[in-house]
Amino acid sequence: MCINLTNGFGYTARAYKYDCTKFNGELIMGMIRDRGHDGGNTWRWLTIEKLVRQNGWTKGAELGVWMGQTFTHLVRTCKNLHMIGVDLYAPQPENNGPEKWTAGENGHPWDHETYYNRIQQFCSQYPDQAVIYKDYTTEVAKVVEDESLDFVFIDADHGYEGCARDIDAWAPKVRKGGYVMGHDIHFDTVLKAVTERYGDNYNVEDDFVWWVEK
Repeated sequence: MCINLTNGFGYTARAYKYDCTKFNGELIMGMIRDRGHDGGNTWRWLTIEKLVRQNGWTKGAELGVWMGQTFTHLVRTCKNLHMIGVDLYAPQPENNGPEKWTAGENGHPWDHETYYNRIQQFCSQYPDQAVIYKDYTTEVAKVVEDESLDFVFIDADHGYEGCARDIDAWAPKVRKGGYVMGHDIHFDTVLKAVTERYGDNYNVEDDFVWWVEK
């Protein structure tokens, strides 16, 4: 059973109730832990770190690095993990989601250049583990070898078209047995892109992280 919610970005979201068979973690008040429960975005970082450690992954990519919280956490805590980060770090007027905002709009600190500079500095401290691309996700996919990644984490354009493009462009980059992953499966736009490609064969973790094994 799911209940419909509306988030601050104007999307219709879903909060999975206790009987959601997709969920693999601990439920809080009958609902999946997300950024509103016990520590904010930390649940997302820990969820992906858990999967990295369980599966012995050494090479991954994150689309939609933004402030770099997930990206930097994984690089710092998983010493054998090599990460590719991708983010346009610019307004996207063609996108109906929050990614098109400029700094300060809608009360959101969407300071693209500041975040990019911070991630660049971070990557310079971990040159053997981290690289950041400031470009469209579909363009960067062209220079990444097919079946070269253990996982990709898709958290960029949350509109249907953008999410669908990212899955189609990056799923071939993941090896057999690796995971195609993403965030915010409770957004109807993301859910549509995922289910059109994988049907009901996806899993849900804390903070609405979804994944499919290739």
